[in-house]
Amino acid sequence: MSIITFISDFGMYDHYVSSVKASILKYNSNNKIIDISHDIKKYDLSHAAHVFKNVYKEFPQGSIHIIAVKNYESSENILLFQINNQFIITFDSGIMSLISSKENIPATKIEGLTNKIFPEKFMGEIASRLASGINYTTLGKPTNTFKRFLDREVSISKNKIIGYTMRIDSYGNIITNINRLDFNKNLNKSSGSFSINLGVDKITKISESYSDVGIADLFALFNYNGFLEIGMNGGKASQLLGIKNHTPISINFL
Repeated sequence: MSIITFISDFGMYDHYVSSVKASILKYNSNNKIIDISHDIKKYDLSHAAHVFKNVYKEFPQGSIHIIAVKNYESSENILLFQINNQFIITFDSGIMSLISSKENIPATKIEGLTNKIFPEKFMGEIASRLASGINYTTLGKPTNTFKRFLDREVSISKNKIIGYTMRIDSYGNIITNINRLDFNKNLNKSSGSFSINLGVDKITKISESYSDVGIADLFALFNYNGFLEIGMNGGKASQLLGIKNHTPISINFL
């Protein structure tokens, strides 16, 4: 029995989440459904991609994922992607380019959609059929024509790294796209000192945990996914620093 995960921007106020789950269970009542989140900001593909890509690799091979988030420019076409021996069912929205930088991810354009008012129910049916062992090649035709976005890239020079804020979490922590490997490479080429520049504030030490600093003090650490995270012990760093999504974050190496 495969695991089917579900992420959406439906919230929990209405019946939409339960309706999609019903379509999964209707085809096979033994399916195991795991909710990743239904509190994604409405139409926010970047938020959905950030949440999903930070967790999907932790699921077993063969897991099936439904990403029911789209924006105003998304196509109604439903695509099936294969990555890391897992299946992802989502709209042709460009979200896969935010989840993975791989260029040639195998994709199938799913055929047979009839309910265009609530296509997410069809996603549930497709996921259930995959979990029951149906060959994915029978669900549609291969395609390499789908929407892509260009994600913001980290700029690296000898004495400086410039990255971007990718997400502000519910604690007000600032999650960037600067990874530990790039940071360590530059640090090893320098005197061993650095400064993370945050307007009038600076951080010159990498912490090991959120409580390494005093209450109301700023910290920087590399989270369990290996990306630089900036926060405040007991407070919201994003509000204090006035930082929002896509704000540049620079590190000078001395």
